[in-house]
Amino acid sequence: MSLTGGSETMRAKPVAQPPTAWHSLGTVVRSGLRSERFAPLTWGLSLGATCALIAAMWPSVSGPIQKAIQSYPSGIKQAFGITELNSVEQYVDAEMLSLVVPLAMAYFAVRCSTRLIVGAEERGYLDSLLSLPLSRRVLVAGSLIVTAIVLLEILAVCWAMTWVAGTVAGTDISARILAEGFGNVWPLSMAFAGLAILLAGILHHPSTVTAIAAGTLVAMYVVDLVGKISPELKPYRIVSAFKYYGSAVQNGINLSHILALVAISAVLSAVGALLFDRRDIR
Repeated sequence: MSLTGGSETMRAKPVAQPPTAWHSLGTVVRSGLRSERFAPLTWGLSLGATCALIAAMWPSVSGPIQKAIQSYPSGIKQAFGITELNSVEQYVDAEMLSLVVPLAMAYFAVRCSTRLIVGAEERGYLDSLLSLPLSRRVLVAGSLIVTAIVLLEILAVCWAMTWVAGTVAGTDISARILAEGFGNVWPLSMAFAGLAILLAGILHHPSTVTAIAAGTLVAMYVVDLVGKISPELKPYRIVSAFKYYGSAVQNGINLSHILALVAISAVLSAVGALLFDRRDIR
C-alpha cells in the first residue's frame, strides 16, 4: 500500500455545517405560511363577505343614512369619526373599518404571532423544534414575518370582495380609497402582534397571552372612544393605539402614525424575543 493512498483514505470527511440564520428564517417563514394557508380564506372570506354586503347595500340606504346623520349628536359623530356619509367608502369605513375589521385583524395577529411560541409550548413540541439548529430569536422573527404576510393577504381578500361588490352594485366605489382604508388596519394589527410576542416572552400559556392582549385591545379602543367624547379624558388617548389608527378613508393615510405603530411592533417584538431567549421552556 502506498503512502499516498493511505493518506487519502485517512483524509477527514467534510463536517456538515449548520444552516445560517437567514436560511433558518426562510424555513420558519415557509413552514408558518403553510400552516396559515387557509387563513386568507377563512378570515378573508368571512370579513370580506360582510364588507361586500355593506358596500352593495349603499345604493338602497344612502338617502335615509344621510338624513339620519344630520340628526346625530356631534359627540357621537366625533366618537366614531363620522363627519359625513356621502360615499360608499365612508359607509364601509363607518360600519366595518372603524371597529369590526381592526378588532378582528388585531385578534388574529395576536394568535398568529404566538402560534410557534407559546402555542407550540402548550402542545409540547417546542422542545423538539428548538432541538434543531434553530435559535429562539429566529423563531420569533419568523412568526412576526408570517403574521405580517398573512394579514396582508386577508386584507387584500377583504378589499377585493368589497370593491367587486361595490362595483357590481353601481356605487362608483374607489379602489384606491378603499385600499387605503383596509391597508391602514395592517400597522395597527402588527402593533398588537408585537404586544403578544412580548407577553409570550414572559408567559407560558397561549390562553393567558391571548386574554391579556385581547383585553388590552378592547381597553385601548374604549379609552380612545371615551377620549373622543369627553374633553376631560382626551389627553389619555395618547396611550391608545387607536389614536394613531384614525380613518384613512376620511382623512387619508398618515405616514407618521403608520411608522409609529410599526416601530412599536418592532420594539415590542425585539424585547419579547430577548425575554423568550432567556426563559425556561415548560
